[in-house]
Amino acid sequence: MTRKSRISSILAALGLVAAAVAVPSPTSATPAPIPVQVLSLTDLHGYLSETENLTIAGPSGTQQVGGAGYLKAHLDKLRAGKPNSFLIGSGDQFSGWPDYTQAFANEPTIEVLNAFGMDFDVAGNHEFDREFPFLRRMTTGACYGKPGFDSCFKDSTGRNFHGTDYAYHAANIVNPKSKQPVLPPYWIAKAGTQRIGFIGLGFPGTPTETLSIKGSGFEFQGVVDAANRAAAELKAQGVNAIVVSMHEGGQQGGLYNDCKNPTGPIFDAARSMSPDIDVILGGHWHTAFNCMIPDPNGVPRPVLEASNHGRVLGEVNLSLDPATGDVIRSATTAANHAVTKDLTPDPGVQKIVKYWMDKWTTRQQQPLTKLDRDLDFAPKAESRTGNLVADLYRHEADGDFALVPADLGVDVIAAGLKAGTVTYGAAWPVAGISPITTLSMKGSTVKDVLEQQWIPPAYGCTRLSSLATSDNFRYTYDLGKPVGNRVDPAKVLVNGRPLRLDKTYRVTTSAAMPLHGAQYGYPGFQQYTNLERAPRMGQEVFLNYLRTHPLLKAPNLGRVTAIPGTPPPSDGPFGPLNLLPQNEMTATATSQGGAAYSAAAAIDGNCTTMWHSNWSPHAPLPQYITLDLKTPRAIEALVYTPRQDADVPNGRISSYDVQTSTDGSTFTSVAKGSWDGSVDAKIARIPAGTTARYVRLVGLAGGADYAAATELNIALAPAS
Repeated sequence: MTRKSRISSILAALGLVAAAVAVPSPTSATPAPIPVQVLSLTDLHGYLSETENLTIAGPSGTQQVGGAGYLKAHLDKLRAGKPNSFLIGSGDQFSGWPDYTQAFANEPTIEVLNAFGMDFDVAGNHEFDREFPFLRRMTTGACYGKPGFDSCFKDSTGRNFHGTDYAYHAANIVNPKSKQPVLPPYWIAKAGTQRIGFIGLGFPGTPTETLSIKGSGFEFQGVVDAANRAAAELKAQGVNAIVVSMHEGGQQGGLYNDCKNPTGPIFDAARSMSPDIDVILGGHWHTAFNCMIPDPNGVPRPVLEASNHGRVLGEVNLSLDPATGDVIRSATTAANHAVTKDLTPDPGVQKIVKYWMDKWTTRQQQPLTKLDRDLDFAPKAESRTGNLVADLYRHEADGDFALVPADLGVDVIAAGLKAGTVTYGAAWPVAGISPITTLSMKGSTVKDVLEQQWIPPAYGCTRLSSLATSDNFRYTYDLGKPVGNRVDPAKVLVNGRPLRLDKTYRVTTSAAMPLHGAQYGYPGFQQYTNLERAPRMGQEVFLNYLRTHPLLKAPNLGRVTAIPGTPPPSDGPFGPLNLLPQNEMTATATSQGGAAYSAAAAIDGNCTTMWHSNWSPHAPLPQYITLDLKTPRAIEALVYTPRQDADVPNGRISSYDVQTSTDGSTFTSVAKGSWDGSVDAKIARIPAGTTARYVRLVGLAGGADYAAATELNIALAPAS
């Protein structure tokens, strides 16, 4: 302490400080706050190419966005003149959908993220697509499978894959025995003369995600307790500026920089997390928002999510007290930035992307095998492709037999192959990336699963036989019998012997079945014990089988025998209904979540598709879907089949209004009420004598403030 400050302290204690003493001298000026920039990137999913045709709704209309070269240009622009800048991920950057990244074990994405200068990322659910060893090899550069075919490719500089230049974090993913985090819970960085801590939080629902079976046996804890525990540890180390990055999110009803009616887990967590936490970054929901949410002490702090696929970059600017390292909350600013294409893309990153795109083009021409005849594929009947995939599933997992759903599309089985030379590109989409799992199931449950290949009439959907079977499993079904009673156990043969209803079998299938079987119409697959996951995923097994069998003979048909017939009439739970064929009507909606969730999906007879109101940006209820019956008809009822995901209630309409119209302009309410939240079909009875061309279902309330419909059917009034 200087002599002058000691005198000032004595005078202050005596209450005698003169005005002149309070004037600071030039040599004792207060140090300026330390500026810190936190940039947020989440859910990139390997979308590197600028040709992906990505868009986002902006203040001036739809904007063309995305592409790794443009991402790097925006990063450089935002970072300019800001020495304490950190690029923070919130998970799911790799493991996604573009073929040019997936075909090279996601190594192109890591090369690009390294070029971005990524500082920190979170283990989201997709980081566990191939379980924990795969995440570990992404950080270390370790090879798996056959180097140069499955992994460890030469990068754009000609070097071997070396892994990430940054680490993955998750304070809430712990070893169930030791209760210790399996990844670093946080990272401490230097910011000027002070430090800042970044806490990572994985997605708590990872064990129940389709591609993340059991999460490697780890315990995925709640985000609030884990964040508070990590924040306390950081505070104990003298770190007073703390940022949370979590793979969990929410939604709001505005554009990417808005915060209109925010809802979802991240906002619930933000209101409960320790006041010591200054920023909360989110992901997983593929939404965008920029909110200031009060902490438990009532002090606002930024809660931000930056969309997905590289559409948006988030930015939070902090000011740190140079003496204590505390964040000066009143000086905090935050913004989301659309990754527009009005900047010059970074040439270095563009070169990396071009290298991998060209490599993918070349790889598609690589010959794998010669096939003796067409490997046909049919999602609703036995096929040679289905038989081969089922055989490979069983061989990989060593189950008693395999039952593989053939109608789930890209994640399981999606295509066939022509006879002759088979290239890598032709074989690539045949078998999907779904994990292979083996379950213990009673023979009686196996019989139930076989019966579930046909859906009862009340659901408004149809399904024919679509379970592919391994060569040692054969069965017969009778189409002349009612749904639920078409398979005779005596005609189900395992290794030539009849299925025993009281015996426990090891059944190999896709991961989608034990986790979401009810969604796809197979609830029996969720009645199991002792689940085990095979080391390799379906696509990897299939491609390597072709590579190691230069002359391939397609398997024969004959594992499934159908006895033709006409089933007896079935009224379902609503009594006899005369349903208008869905191909005689069209559908439009006030809101839809992209082409895959369009209004047309509600009248396609497929229980695995649905109409769903938009979630990015969130379109709050009420929302409605309108059916055009093409001509006025006498109507008895509307049958509503809600979304069938047993564990995802979002969009299940709980309060409804059915309206009708003859001209499509003036609508009259004819039925109002409420439905329960189950997956069962619902009915809205319409007053006798109602004639209309247009029927509208208005969702007044629904799960998570959405509206959705797997199927809609119109029951015509009986002829008088």
